[in-house]
Amino acid sequence: MQKFFLVLSFFFIHANLFSQSSDLEGKLKAQEEATKEKKGDEKIDSLSSKDYKVYYLDDNVESIDTSLSIYKDYKFNFLREDSFELLKMPNVGHSYNRLGYSFTNMIDYPKLGARGKHFHYFEVEDIGYYNVPTPFTEIFAKSTFEQGQVLDALVSINLSPEFNFTLAHKGYKSLGKYINTRTRGNQFRFSTNYNSKNKKSQLKFHLTSQNLFNQENGGLTSDGIYFYEKAPNYFVLDDFGNQIENEDGTFEMVEYDGYLDRSRLPSWLLSESSLYSKRAFLDFRRSLKFNEEKNISNLTLGIQFTHEYKKLEYNDPYTGPLFGQVREGLLVNDQSRYFIQKGSLYLNSNLNKLGKIKINYSYIDSKNSFSDYDGNLSGLIFKLENKQSNLKAQWFKNFKLFEINFSFNRSLDEDLVSNYSSVSLLSKKIKNVKVKVNASVLERSPNLNFILFRSAYKDYNWYNSDLQNQKSSSLSAEFSYKELISISGEYSVIDNYTFFRESTNSLTGETDNFRIASPNQINSEINYFKIKLFSKVNFGKFSFINTGQYQKKEQELLLDGLATLNVPEWITRNTIMFSSEVFNNSLFIQTGITFNYFTKFFADYYNPLLSEFVTQNYKEIGDYPRIDFFFNAKIQQTRVFIKVEHLNSSLSGFDYYSDPFNPYRDLSVRFGLVWNFFQ
Repeated sequence: MQKFFLVLSFFFIHANLFSQSSDLEGKLKAQEEATKEKKGDEKIDSLSSKDYKVYYLDDNVESIDTSLSIYKDYKFNFLREDSFELLKMPNVGHSYNRLGYSFTNMIDYPKLGARGKHFHYFEVEDIGYYNVPTPFTEIFAKSTFEQGQVLDALVSINLSPEFNFTLAHKGYKSLGKYINTRTRGNQFRFSTNYNSKNKKSQLKFHLTSQNLFNQENGGLTSDGIYFYEKAPNYFVLDDFGNQIENEDGTFEMVEYDGYLDRSRLPSWLLSESSLYSKRAFLDFRRSLKFNEEKNISNLTLGIQFTHEYKKLEYNDPYTGPLFGQVREGLLVNDQSRYFIQKGSLYLNSNLNKLGKIKINYSYIDSKNSFSDYDGNLSGLIFKLENKQSNLKAQWFKNFKLFEINFSFNRSLDEDLVSNYSSVSLLSKKIKNVKVKVNASVLERSPNLNFILFRSAYKDYNWYNSDLQNQKSSSLSAEFSYKELISISGEYSVIDNYTFFRESTNSLTGETDNFRIASPNQINSEINYFKIKLFSKVNFGKFSFINTGQYQKKEQELLLDGLATLNVPEWITRNTIMFSSEVFNNSLFIQTGITFNYFTKFFADYYNPLLSEFVTQNYKEIGDYPRIDFFFNAKIQQTRVFIKVEHLNSSLSGFDYYSDPFNPYRDLSVRFGLVWNFFQ
């Protein structure tokens, strides 16, 4: 086909130039055109996955990676990221419990809250902007539980070398093994990436529409937990309902596995919750001073604009007793809306030997409002409105052996502040050794859920205007050698830690059979330390991959003995893997087992009304192994994953949990693929 077009181009060139006086000139032009076309063909033939780029707002650039490794296995999940510090809830699309924390995340404005709904929510910084030499497609698919699947498809095309647009959609549906745990979601993304020919203008733009829906059962009841843990053994009863005694004094029992059908286990709620969101984002920058020789901009002016709308809804038509009493005459259909507009003006300057600086001024207008149920609740606040200005500065400098990065952000108003300072040192790779050190000081207002919340439930109404800013000082470091070993650690001191805790019912004064949660803030310091070790050892075609994390916390207990920040002391993940090329190197396979474990601790429980996790001190979870078997294969640009999850579930006893009321997942066989299409 290429030869055909080449011959055709020659024909038209010569036919066009035949009438001209200089036949030599025509031949030279034809040869020039043919040479250009040939070079273009050679360039396309030499393309690799490294030529397909993804750009992010933090200036991080990634290449499309079609390799198959244990790291890809760790990321082949619903979140599509390594979930080492996360514990899955019973169904796909539900929230995740935390096994570890980090207090170094820098944000310029307090978050809405409802963090249990945001684990797989696409934030502004999660959107990638592509540049591809040929059309690129990626398909991610994986089975779920009982009925449904996850499908994340992306198509990216460059209409010209300068202009790209990308369409992506993540859809999922899962019935779940437990009653009233059905999930579904649709997450649409559109992005465009433009770079002018002279590289003086750059544009990044994206649109998102996200609709996440969950059925919520509130976890198992006390009877449900008993049947989950103790069934299949039952006492045999006579016609009068009495236990039948054996000659040796024991009671006759019968084995019954009916409750291995998890849908038979009783739960608390038949409710629904959802998060609906739309967002438009624009980033445009123009070079005011461009260095042609070095092909870099010495002075750039840019603007950013974000318009985002969120709607949270919780619907409980049957109004169970779990969250206390409902206001008289009201149905539980809680709704809240969050609206934010953010505009930023920034200036980037390359100071050559002095490094690079970035100065950013942003103005944020936000509103968080709740439904006024019947319009008769006068005197209560149902809306938070805030206007905030921020000034941010960054400085980057490359030295011979390392680079330094300093960040500073200051809120210019007193309400809902977010202030931080951070400095990091990153060494250059020296003999495959890399070192990174970071120190940060953060201060920010609590999430909006802590400040204001309204519900049809009487005990879930508060307005806390006097909460103090949460502060944290952190020091972290990371050492790595190739991909064989890495050591990382973080030490944080947290003041005014804000959390949800269980409180007593306003009518009975009891906590039994109720989950009444309210915001709380501890004024004493919390010291949190963690160290993580990763190692990979290869013996021929066998590999041993180990990840272990040790955590320690020091804090004053509350009067009732409640610890405000709970984490397991140890987390481990150990993999034994066999890898090999088979069928004349046309197929690459990986197979092995992964062992997961964490020590017992008082894990937070999930509250679906708040979409938040709540601290408790009456039930520990953990100290159970989870063994997964996997078989992965790669054929050209296609990777296939087959996994038997929690292979040992029936052997360890039914005492494995994701939180105090929700069991962890039983044995399941799941499969899927990641399929990339490009030349």
